[in-house]
Amino acid sequence: MRRRAISVVLTIVAAWALATVPAQAGILRAESILPPGQSGFVGVTGLLSGSGSPHLYDQQQPFINFQRKDAMLDQPGSESDPRPGVKIVRDGFGVPSVSGDTVADAWWGAGYAIAQDRLAQLEIFRRATTGHLSEVLGAGYLPMDIATRRDFYTSAELAQMMARLPADMQQRYASYLGGVNAWVDHVLLSPADLPGEFAALGLPTQFSLTDLAAIGVFLARTTPNGDGSELANAHALDASGASAFNTILPLRVAGQISTVPRANGVFPSVPGRTPAQERAALRRSAPYVSSLPLPTAADLGTESPTTTASAAGTSARARLVSPIHVGGSSMVAIGDRVHHHAVLFSEPELGFSAPEELVELEVHAPGLDVRGVTAAGAPVIAIGHNRHVAWGLTSGLTQTNSLYAEKLVPGHPEEYQFNGGVRQMDCRNETFSYRPAVTSLLNPAGLLKSPPQSGSQTLRLCRTVHGPVQARAGGYAYARRYATWMRETDTITGLAAVDTAASVADVDRATALLTWNENIMAADDGGHIGYWHPGLLPVMPTAWDERLPFPGSGEAEWQGLLRVAERPHVIDPKQRWLANWNNIPSQGWTTGNDPASERVAGGFFRVGWLDRLVRGIVSSPTLNALEAVIHTAGTTAQQRPLAEPQLRRALRGASAPAATVLQTILAWDGSYSRVDAHGTTDPGAPAWQELKGQAQRLAIAPLGEAGKVIAAGVPNPEHVFDVSLGQAYALRTLSPAGYRAAAAAAFSALSSRYHSSEPSAWRAPRVMVNQSAQGAEQPPPMPFFDRGTWEQFVELGQ
Repeated sequence: MRRRAISVVLTIVAAWALATVPAQAGILRAESILPPGQSGFVGVTGLLSGSGSPHLYDQQQPFINFQRKDAMLDQPGSESDPRPGVKIVRDGFGVPSVSGDTVADAWWGAGYAIAQDRLAQLEIFRRATTGHLSEVLGAGYLPMDIATRRDFYTSAELAQMMARLPADMQQRYASYLGGVNAWVDHVLLSPADLPGEFAALGLPTQFSLTDLAAIGVFLARTTPNGDGSELANAHALDASGASAFNTILPLRVAGQISTVPRANGVFPSVPGRTPAQERAALRRSAPYVSSLPLPTAADLGTESPTTTASAAGTSARARLVSPIHVGGSSMVAIGDRVHHHAVLFSEPELGFSAPEELVELEVHAPGLDVRGVTAAGAPVIAIGHNRHVAWGLTSGLTQTNSLYAEKLVPGHPEEYQFNGGVRQMDCRNETFSYRPAVTSLLNPAGLLKSPPQSGSQTLRLCRTVHGPVQARAGGYAYARRYATWMRETDTITGLAAVDTAASVADVDRATALLTWNENIMAADDGGHIGYWHPGLLPVMPTAWDERLPFPGSGEAEWQGLLRVAERPHVIDPKQRWLANWNNIPSQGWTTGNDPASERVAGGFFRVGWLDRLVRGIVSSPTLNALEAVIHTAGTTAQQRPLAEPQLRRALRGASAPAATVLQTILAWDGSYSRVDAHGTTDPGAPAWQELKGQAQRLAIAPLGEAGKVIAAGVPNPEHVFDVSLGQAYALRTLSPAGYRAAAAAAFSALSSRYHSSEPSAWRAPRVMVNQSAQGAEQPPPMPFFDRGTWEQFVELGQ
């Protein structure tokens, strides 16, 4: 009895101790990596070598090695105090942690620190988002400048949007602007701190609130999705007919993978629309679109014809280096509410560049402790973690814009028909100046062959009731309607609310404020997880096909916007995990006007491989296990394991040439990162790439021009070993005989390329990343991975 009494006493004491010592809920572990580095500073003396800050390239090799740095709050480092009330501590990788006595102090310090790291990038962003790149980069950038000024806003409109922000957000922008301009003043007095790129850009000038607004607006509209492909779709429909068009680019496809599990709800993109209505809409739209005169690719929608300089630039637009671009991002969350534990991974993929489009920042102020990434010019943490919540973003890629064919009044290029009457366009003149880039002047041979152009031209840019006129042809003007028109800046209010969220429930409330269509996924220290597909999401007209231009007459208007409750979302799904790699948000969702046609891959979409890997660690979701998942996902050709059943069926009965290719691929585990002593990959890698190409050629041939216009080509550079739309179509539709035919054709191509029919000779060098430079940086070579340009791993619990 005595022993039992002692045991009872000890139990009571232990229980009392647990009750009186509160559990330390919060972030248990956080890691991140930003290749090539935090800084973008190349000094004047380092222009030829691309050198300057020690933090230009110091994260590139760790990224290649799948190593990450400590990203917990309050890292130690070197301290500076640029003004009273502001402290900046930079860790060993140069990431600034800004602390302010007040909120205004903190955001002033944030602007100052970001300008220290990315002043040249800020200047490029300012020019890119206001349409003034050709003034420093040459006439080739005129088409980009014209499109920017055409599709975005005047300074007065930007000021109007800023004035509508809540008072605290206006103060935040003003404080951040003050910090940026304080650093501008500093470099004008201290030339050693002036980035070398300003030798070409001209001395920096003070930034304005509308400059920052332009950067934020551009990011808010273009990062989640781009303009639709209605005109390309119309050309495809004209060339091959509605049936072939609908085959290669259906509104939805069997086996498509969504982030919201079907067990947790179905969110249709057009509530109440039936399959019969969708078929009828295509039957109605097809003859209408076929009757339209379609513009050429070089047409920019200006009333005045473009000059030779801008037309030449149009033909080269695909080769221009855009300072702001998007790729394919992913994120994963696994939650355990019973044990109050969660892990979250996020990797935005915005195209590898030096410096990266994103920059790391930590901010401390009364009521705010947050670390993550932002873009230079944006006073908010877009992705990151605070003391209780971690979150990530990926592009939503939902149709948030539509193209309307406005019928012009004959002889009156600024008048059009709408709702039975005649409307006057809202037009203005814009003057575009251009001069040769400094780099072109350093190439004497090029100067003799093609003298650089300088000058200016004035063009007339117009808008209709639907939006900016983007093209004209044969009595029609094509105008694009944006759901976020004059609402882009509102998103910062929602992101600011996420930054201070204490739980997933708080994130849920904050997402209702977001106007952009960036998927968001979050986890908290209570083990809760959630996913949301937010933004201003238009409900398309049921009588017209959303993949094609709508008539601008007034008969094909949107039916409003989805209510917050109708937007795809889920909190604490029954399966305990969530993953997104730019796939559709929910079952019932459609492709829309093709902002991301590869999502029609069905079960072969890349997220299928990620889902399979994540399911394997749900029972033991440690951060180390999640890191192993991301390593495998980022180094494996995603469709190789997904296509295993089809490849094995095709192998049965295959003849020698086809069997050789199929056996070579099946003997390969899909890794394109493992190389031999000569730096070449397994023969399965080039064999798989060739098989996909040959399969695409065979599959889309019966579709005629529609297949060539929509589905031909290869995956984008961010997803080299992924599948294009045509390759995915081939993988999911070819019969075993079709696979064998593609394998036989691949055998011939590989034997010719490598001068051998022996698979052991089919070895190719490791694919390298095409890492662009936004300024004077010269980053070291980097092998290709299908990974984000910033990675974050966070473990939460108590």
